[in-house]
Amino acid sequence: MEIKNILTDSVKSLGIMAYIDNSEKMLEEFSWLYKSWIYSGCYHSSDLLIVHHPAVEQFLPKEPGVILIPCLPHATAGTPFEGYHYFNSIGCLSGEHIDDIAAQYPWLLRTDADIFLTPKLADFRPNFPVHGRGRYHIDDDFKEKMLDFCQRHGVKHFGHFGCGSSLMSSSELMIPFLRRQIYWCRQLMDEFGKDPKNWGEWPGWFRGVTTMYAAEIAANEDYWNMLYNGYERILDISCSDNYPIDSMTFHIHAVHSSNYFSKFKLRDGAYQSIDPDTLDRSIIPQYCHWLAVASVEQVKQEANYPW
Repeated sequence: MEIKNILTDSVKSLGIMAYIDNSEKMLEEFSWLYKSWIYSGCYHSSDLLIVHHPAVEQFLPKEPGVILIPCLPHATAGTPFEGYHYFNSIGCLSGEHIDDIAAQYPWLLRTDADIFLTPKLADFRPNFPVHGRGRYHIDDDFKEKMLDFCQRHGVKHFGHFGCGSSLMSSSELMIPFLRRQIYWCRQLMDEFGKDPKNWGEWPGWFRGVTTMYAAEIAANEDYWNMLYNGYERILDISCSDNYPIDSMTFHIHAVHSSNYFSKFKLRDGAYQSIDPDTLDRSIIPQYCHWLAVASVEQVKQEANYPW
């Protein structure tokens, strides 16, 4: 069944999947995704599939195109993911509560909440999977341990490192991919164990980026579908890359950085002296800054958003 834009009757061909936990920071970050979805014009041809902690539903928009799916977090006390809340951003995007909904869209984008969509994404529908930019794969310690882990678990690693964190693909590929990513998260958690002494340190082999490791393993495991013709290092452009938004800038990630634009410095009030009206929205960091501080009402007005 096709999903239609109720105003224009055009097809909504992309579902943008993200998880929002019971956290003020995550709600703030969702507002960036939401405002950019409107401002970029992506709302015409895509829906936001927002899996969320039930406690935050009252703070989320109730509008056509924003599909709210309640789900309690999976990373809780007594589970293998205890203390690793990042797992929720993957684990909560797979299962009976969402799979049938997600399968209605020809394409899916799996993303974190702290991102900014651009107008270039609005009509981007790739033939092959499009991967993001994992920044965890530079260290030799990581590469050695990743190859060793894959060998011991019967996975042929094709040397494609760093192919997380976001992913866009057909729903036919995405839904089973997420299941495998969750499976490998569990295997990795078993590997790290419960003793923090065995959790490693960034930027080497480190428990704290398990979800991205799992994505890399799942992608190499299904190499011929996910990587052979896949586009790598396309999504997750850094919010501090001080360049114009070019034709390949689809998706900007508020990565951990102290350089402008930094979500940490924004929250610390470091940008309060900057007049938002002076920002050049054609430049990546300034585009992110403007969307982060603009009100929802202003964004809706500028985009002629009907709701």
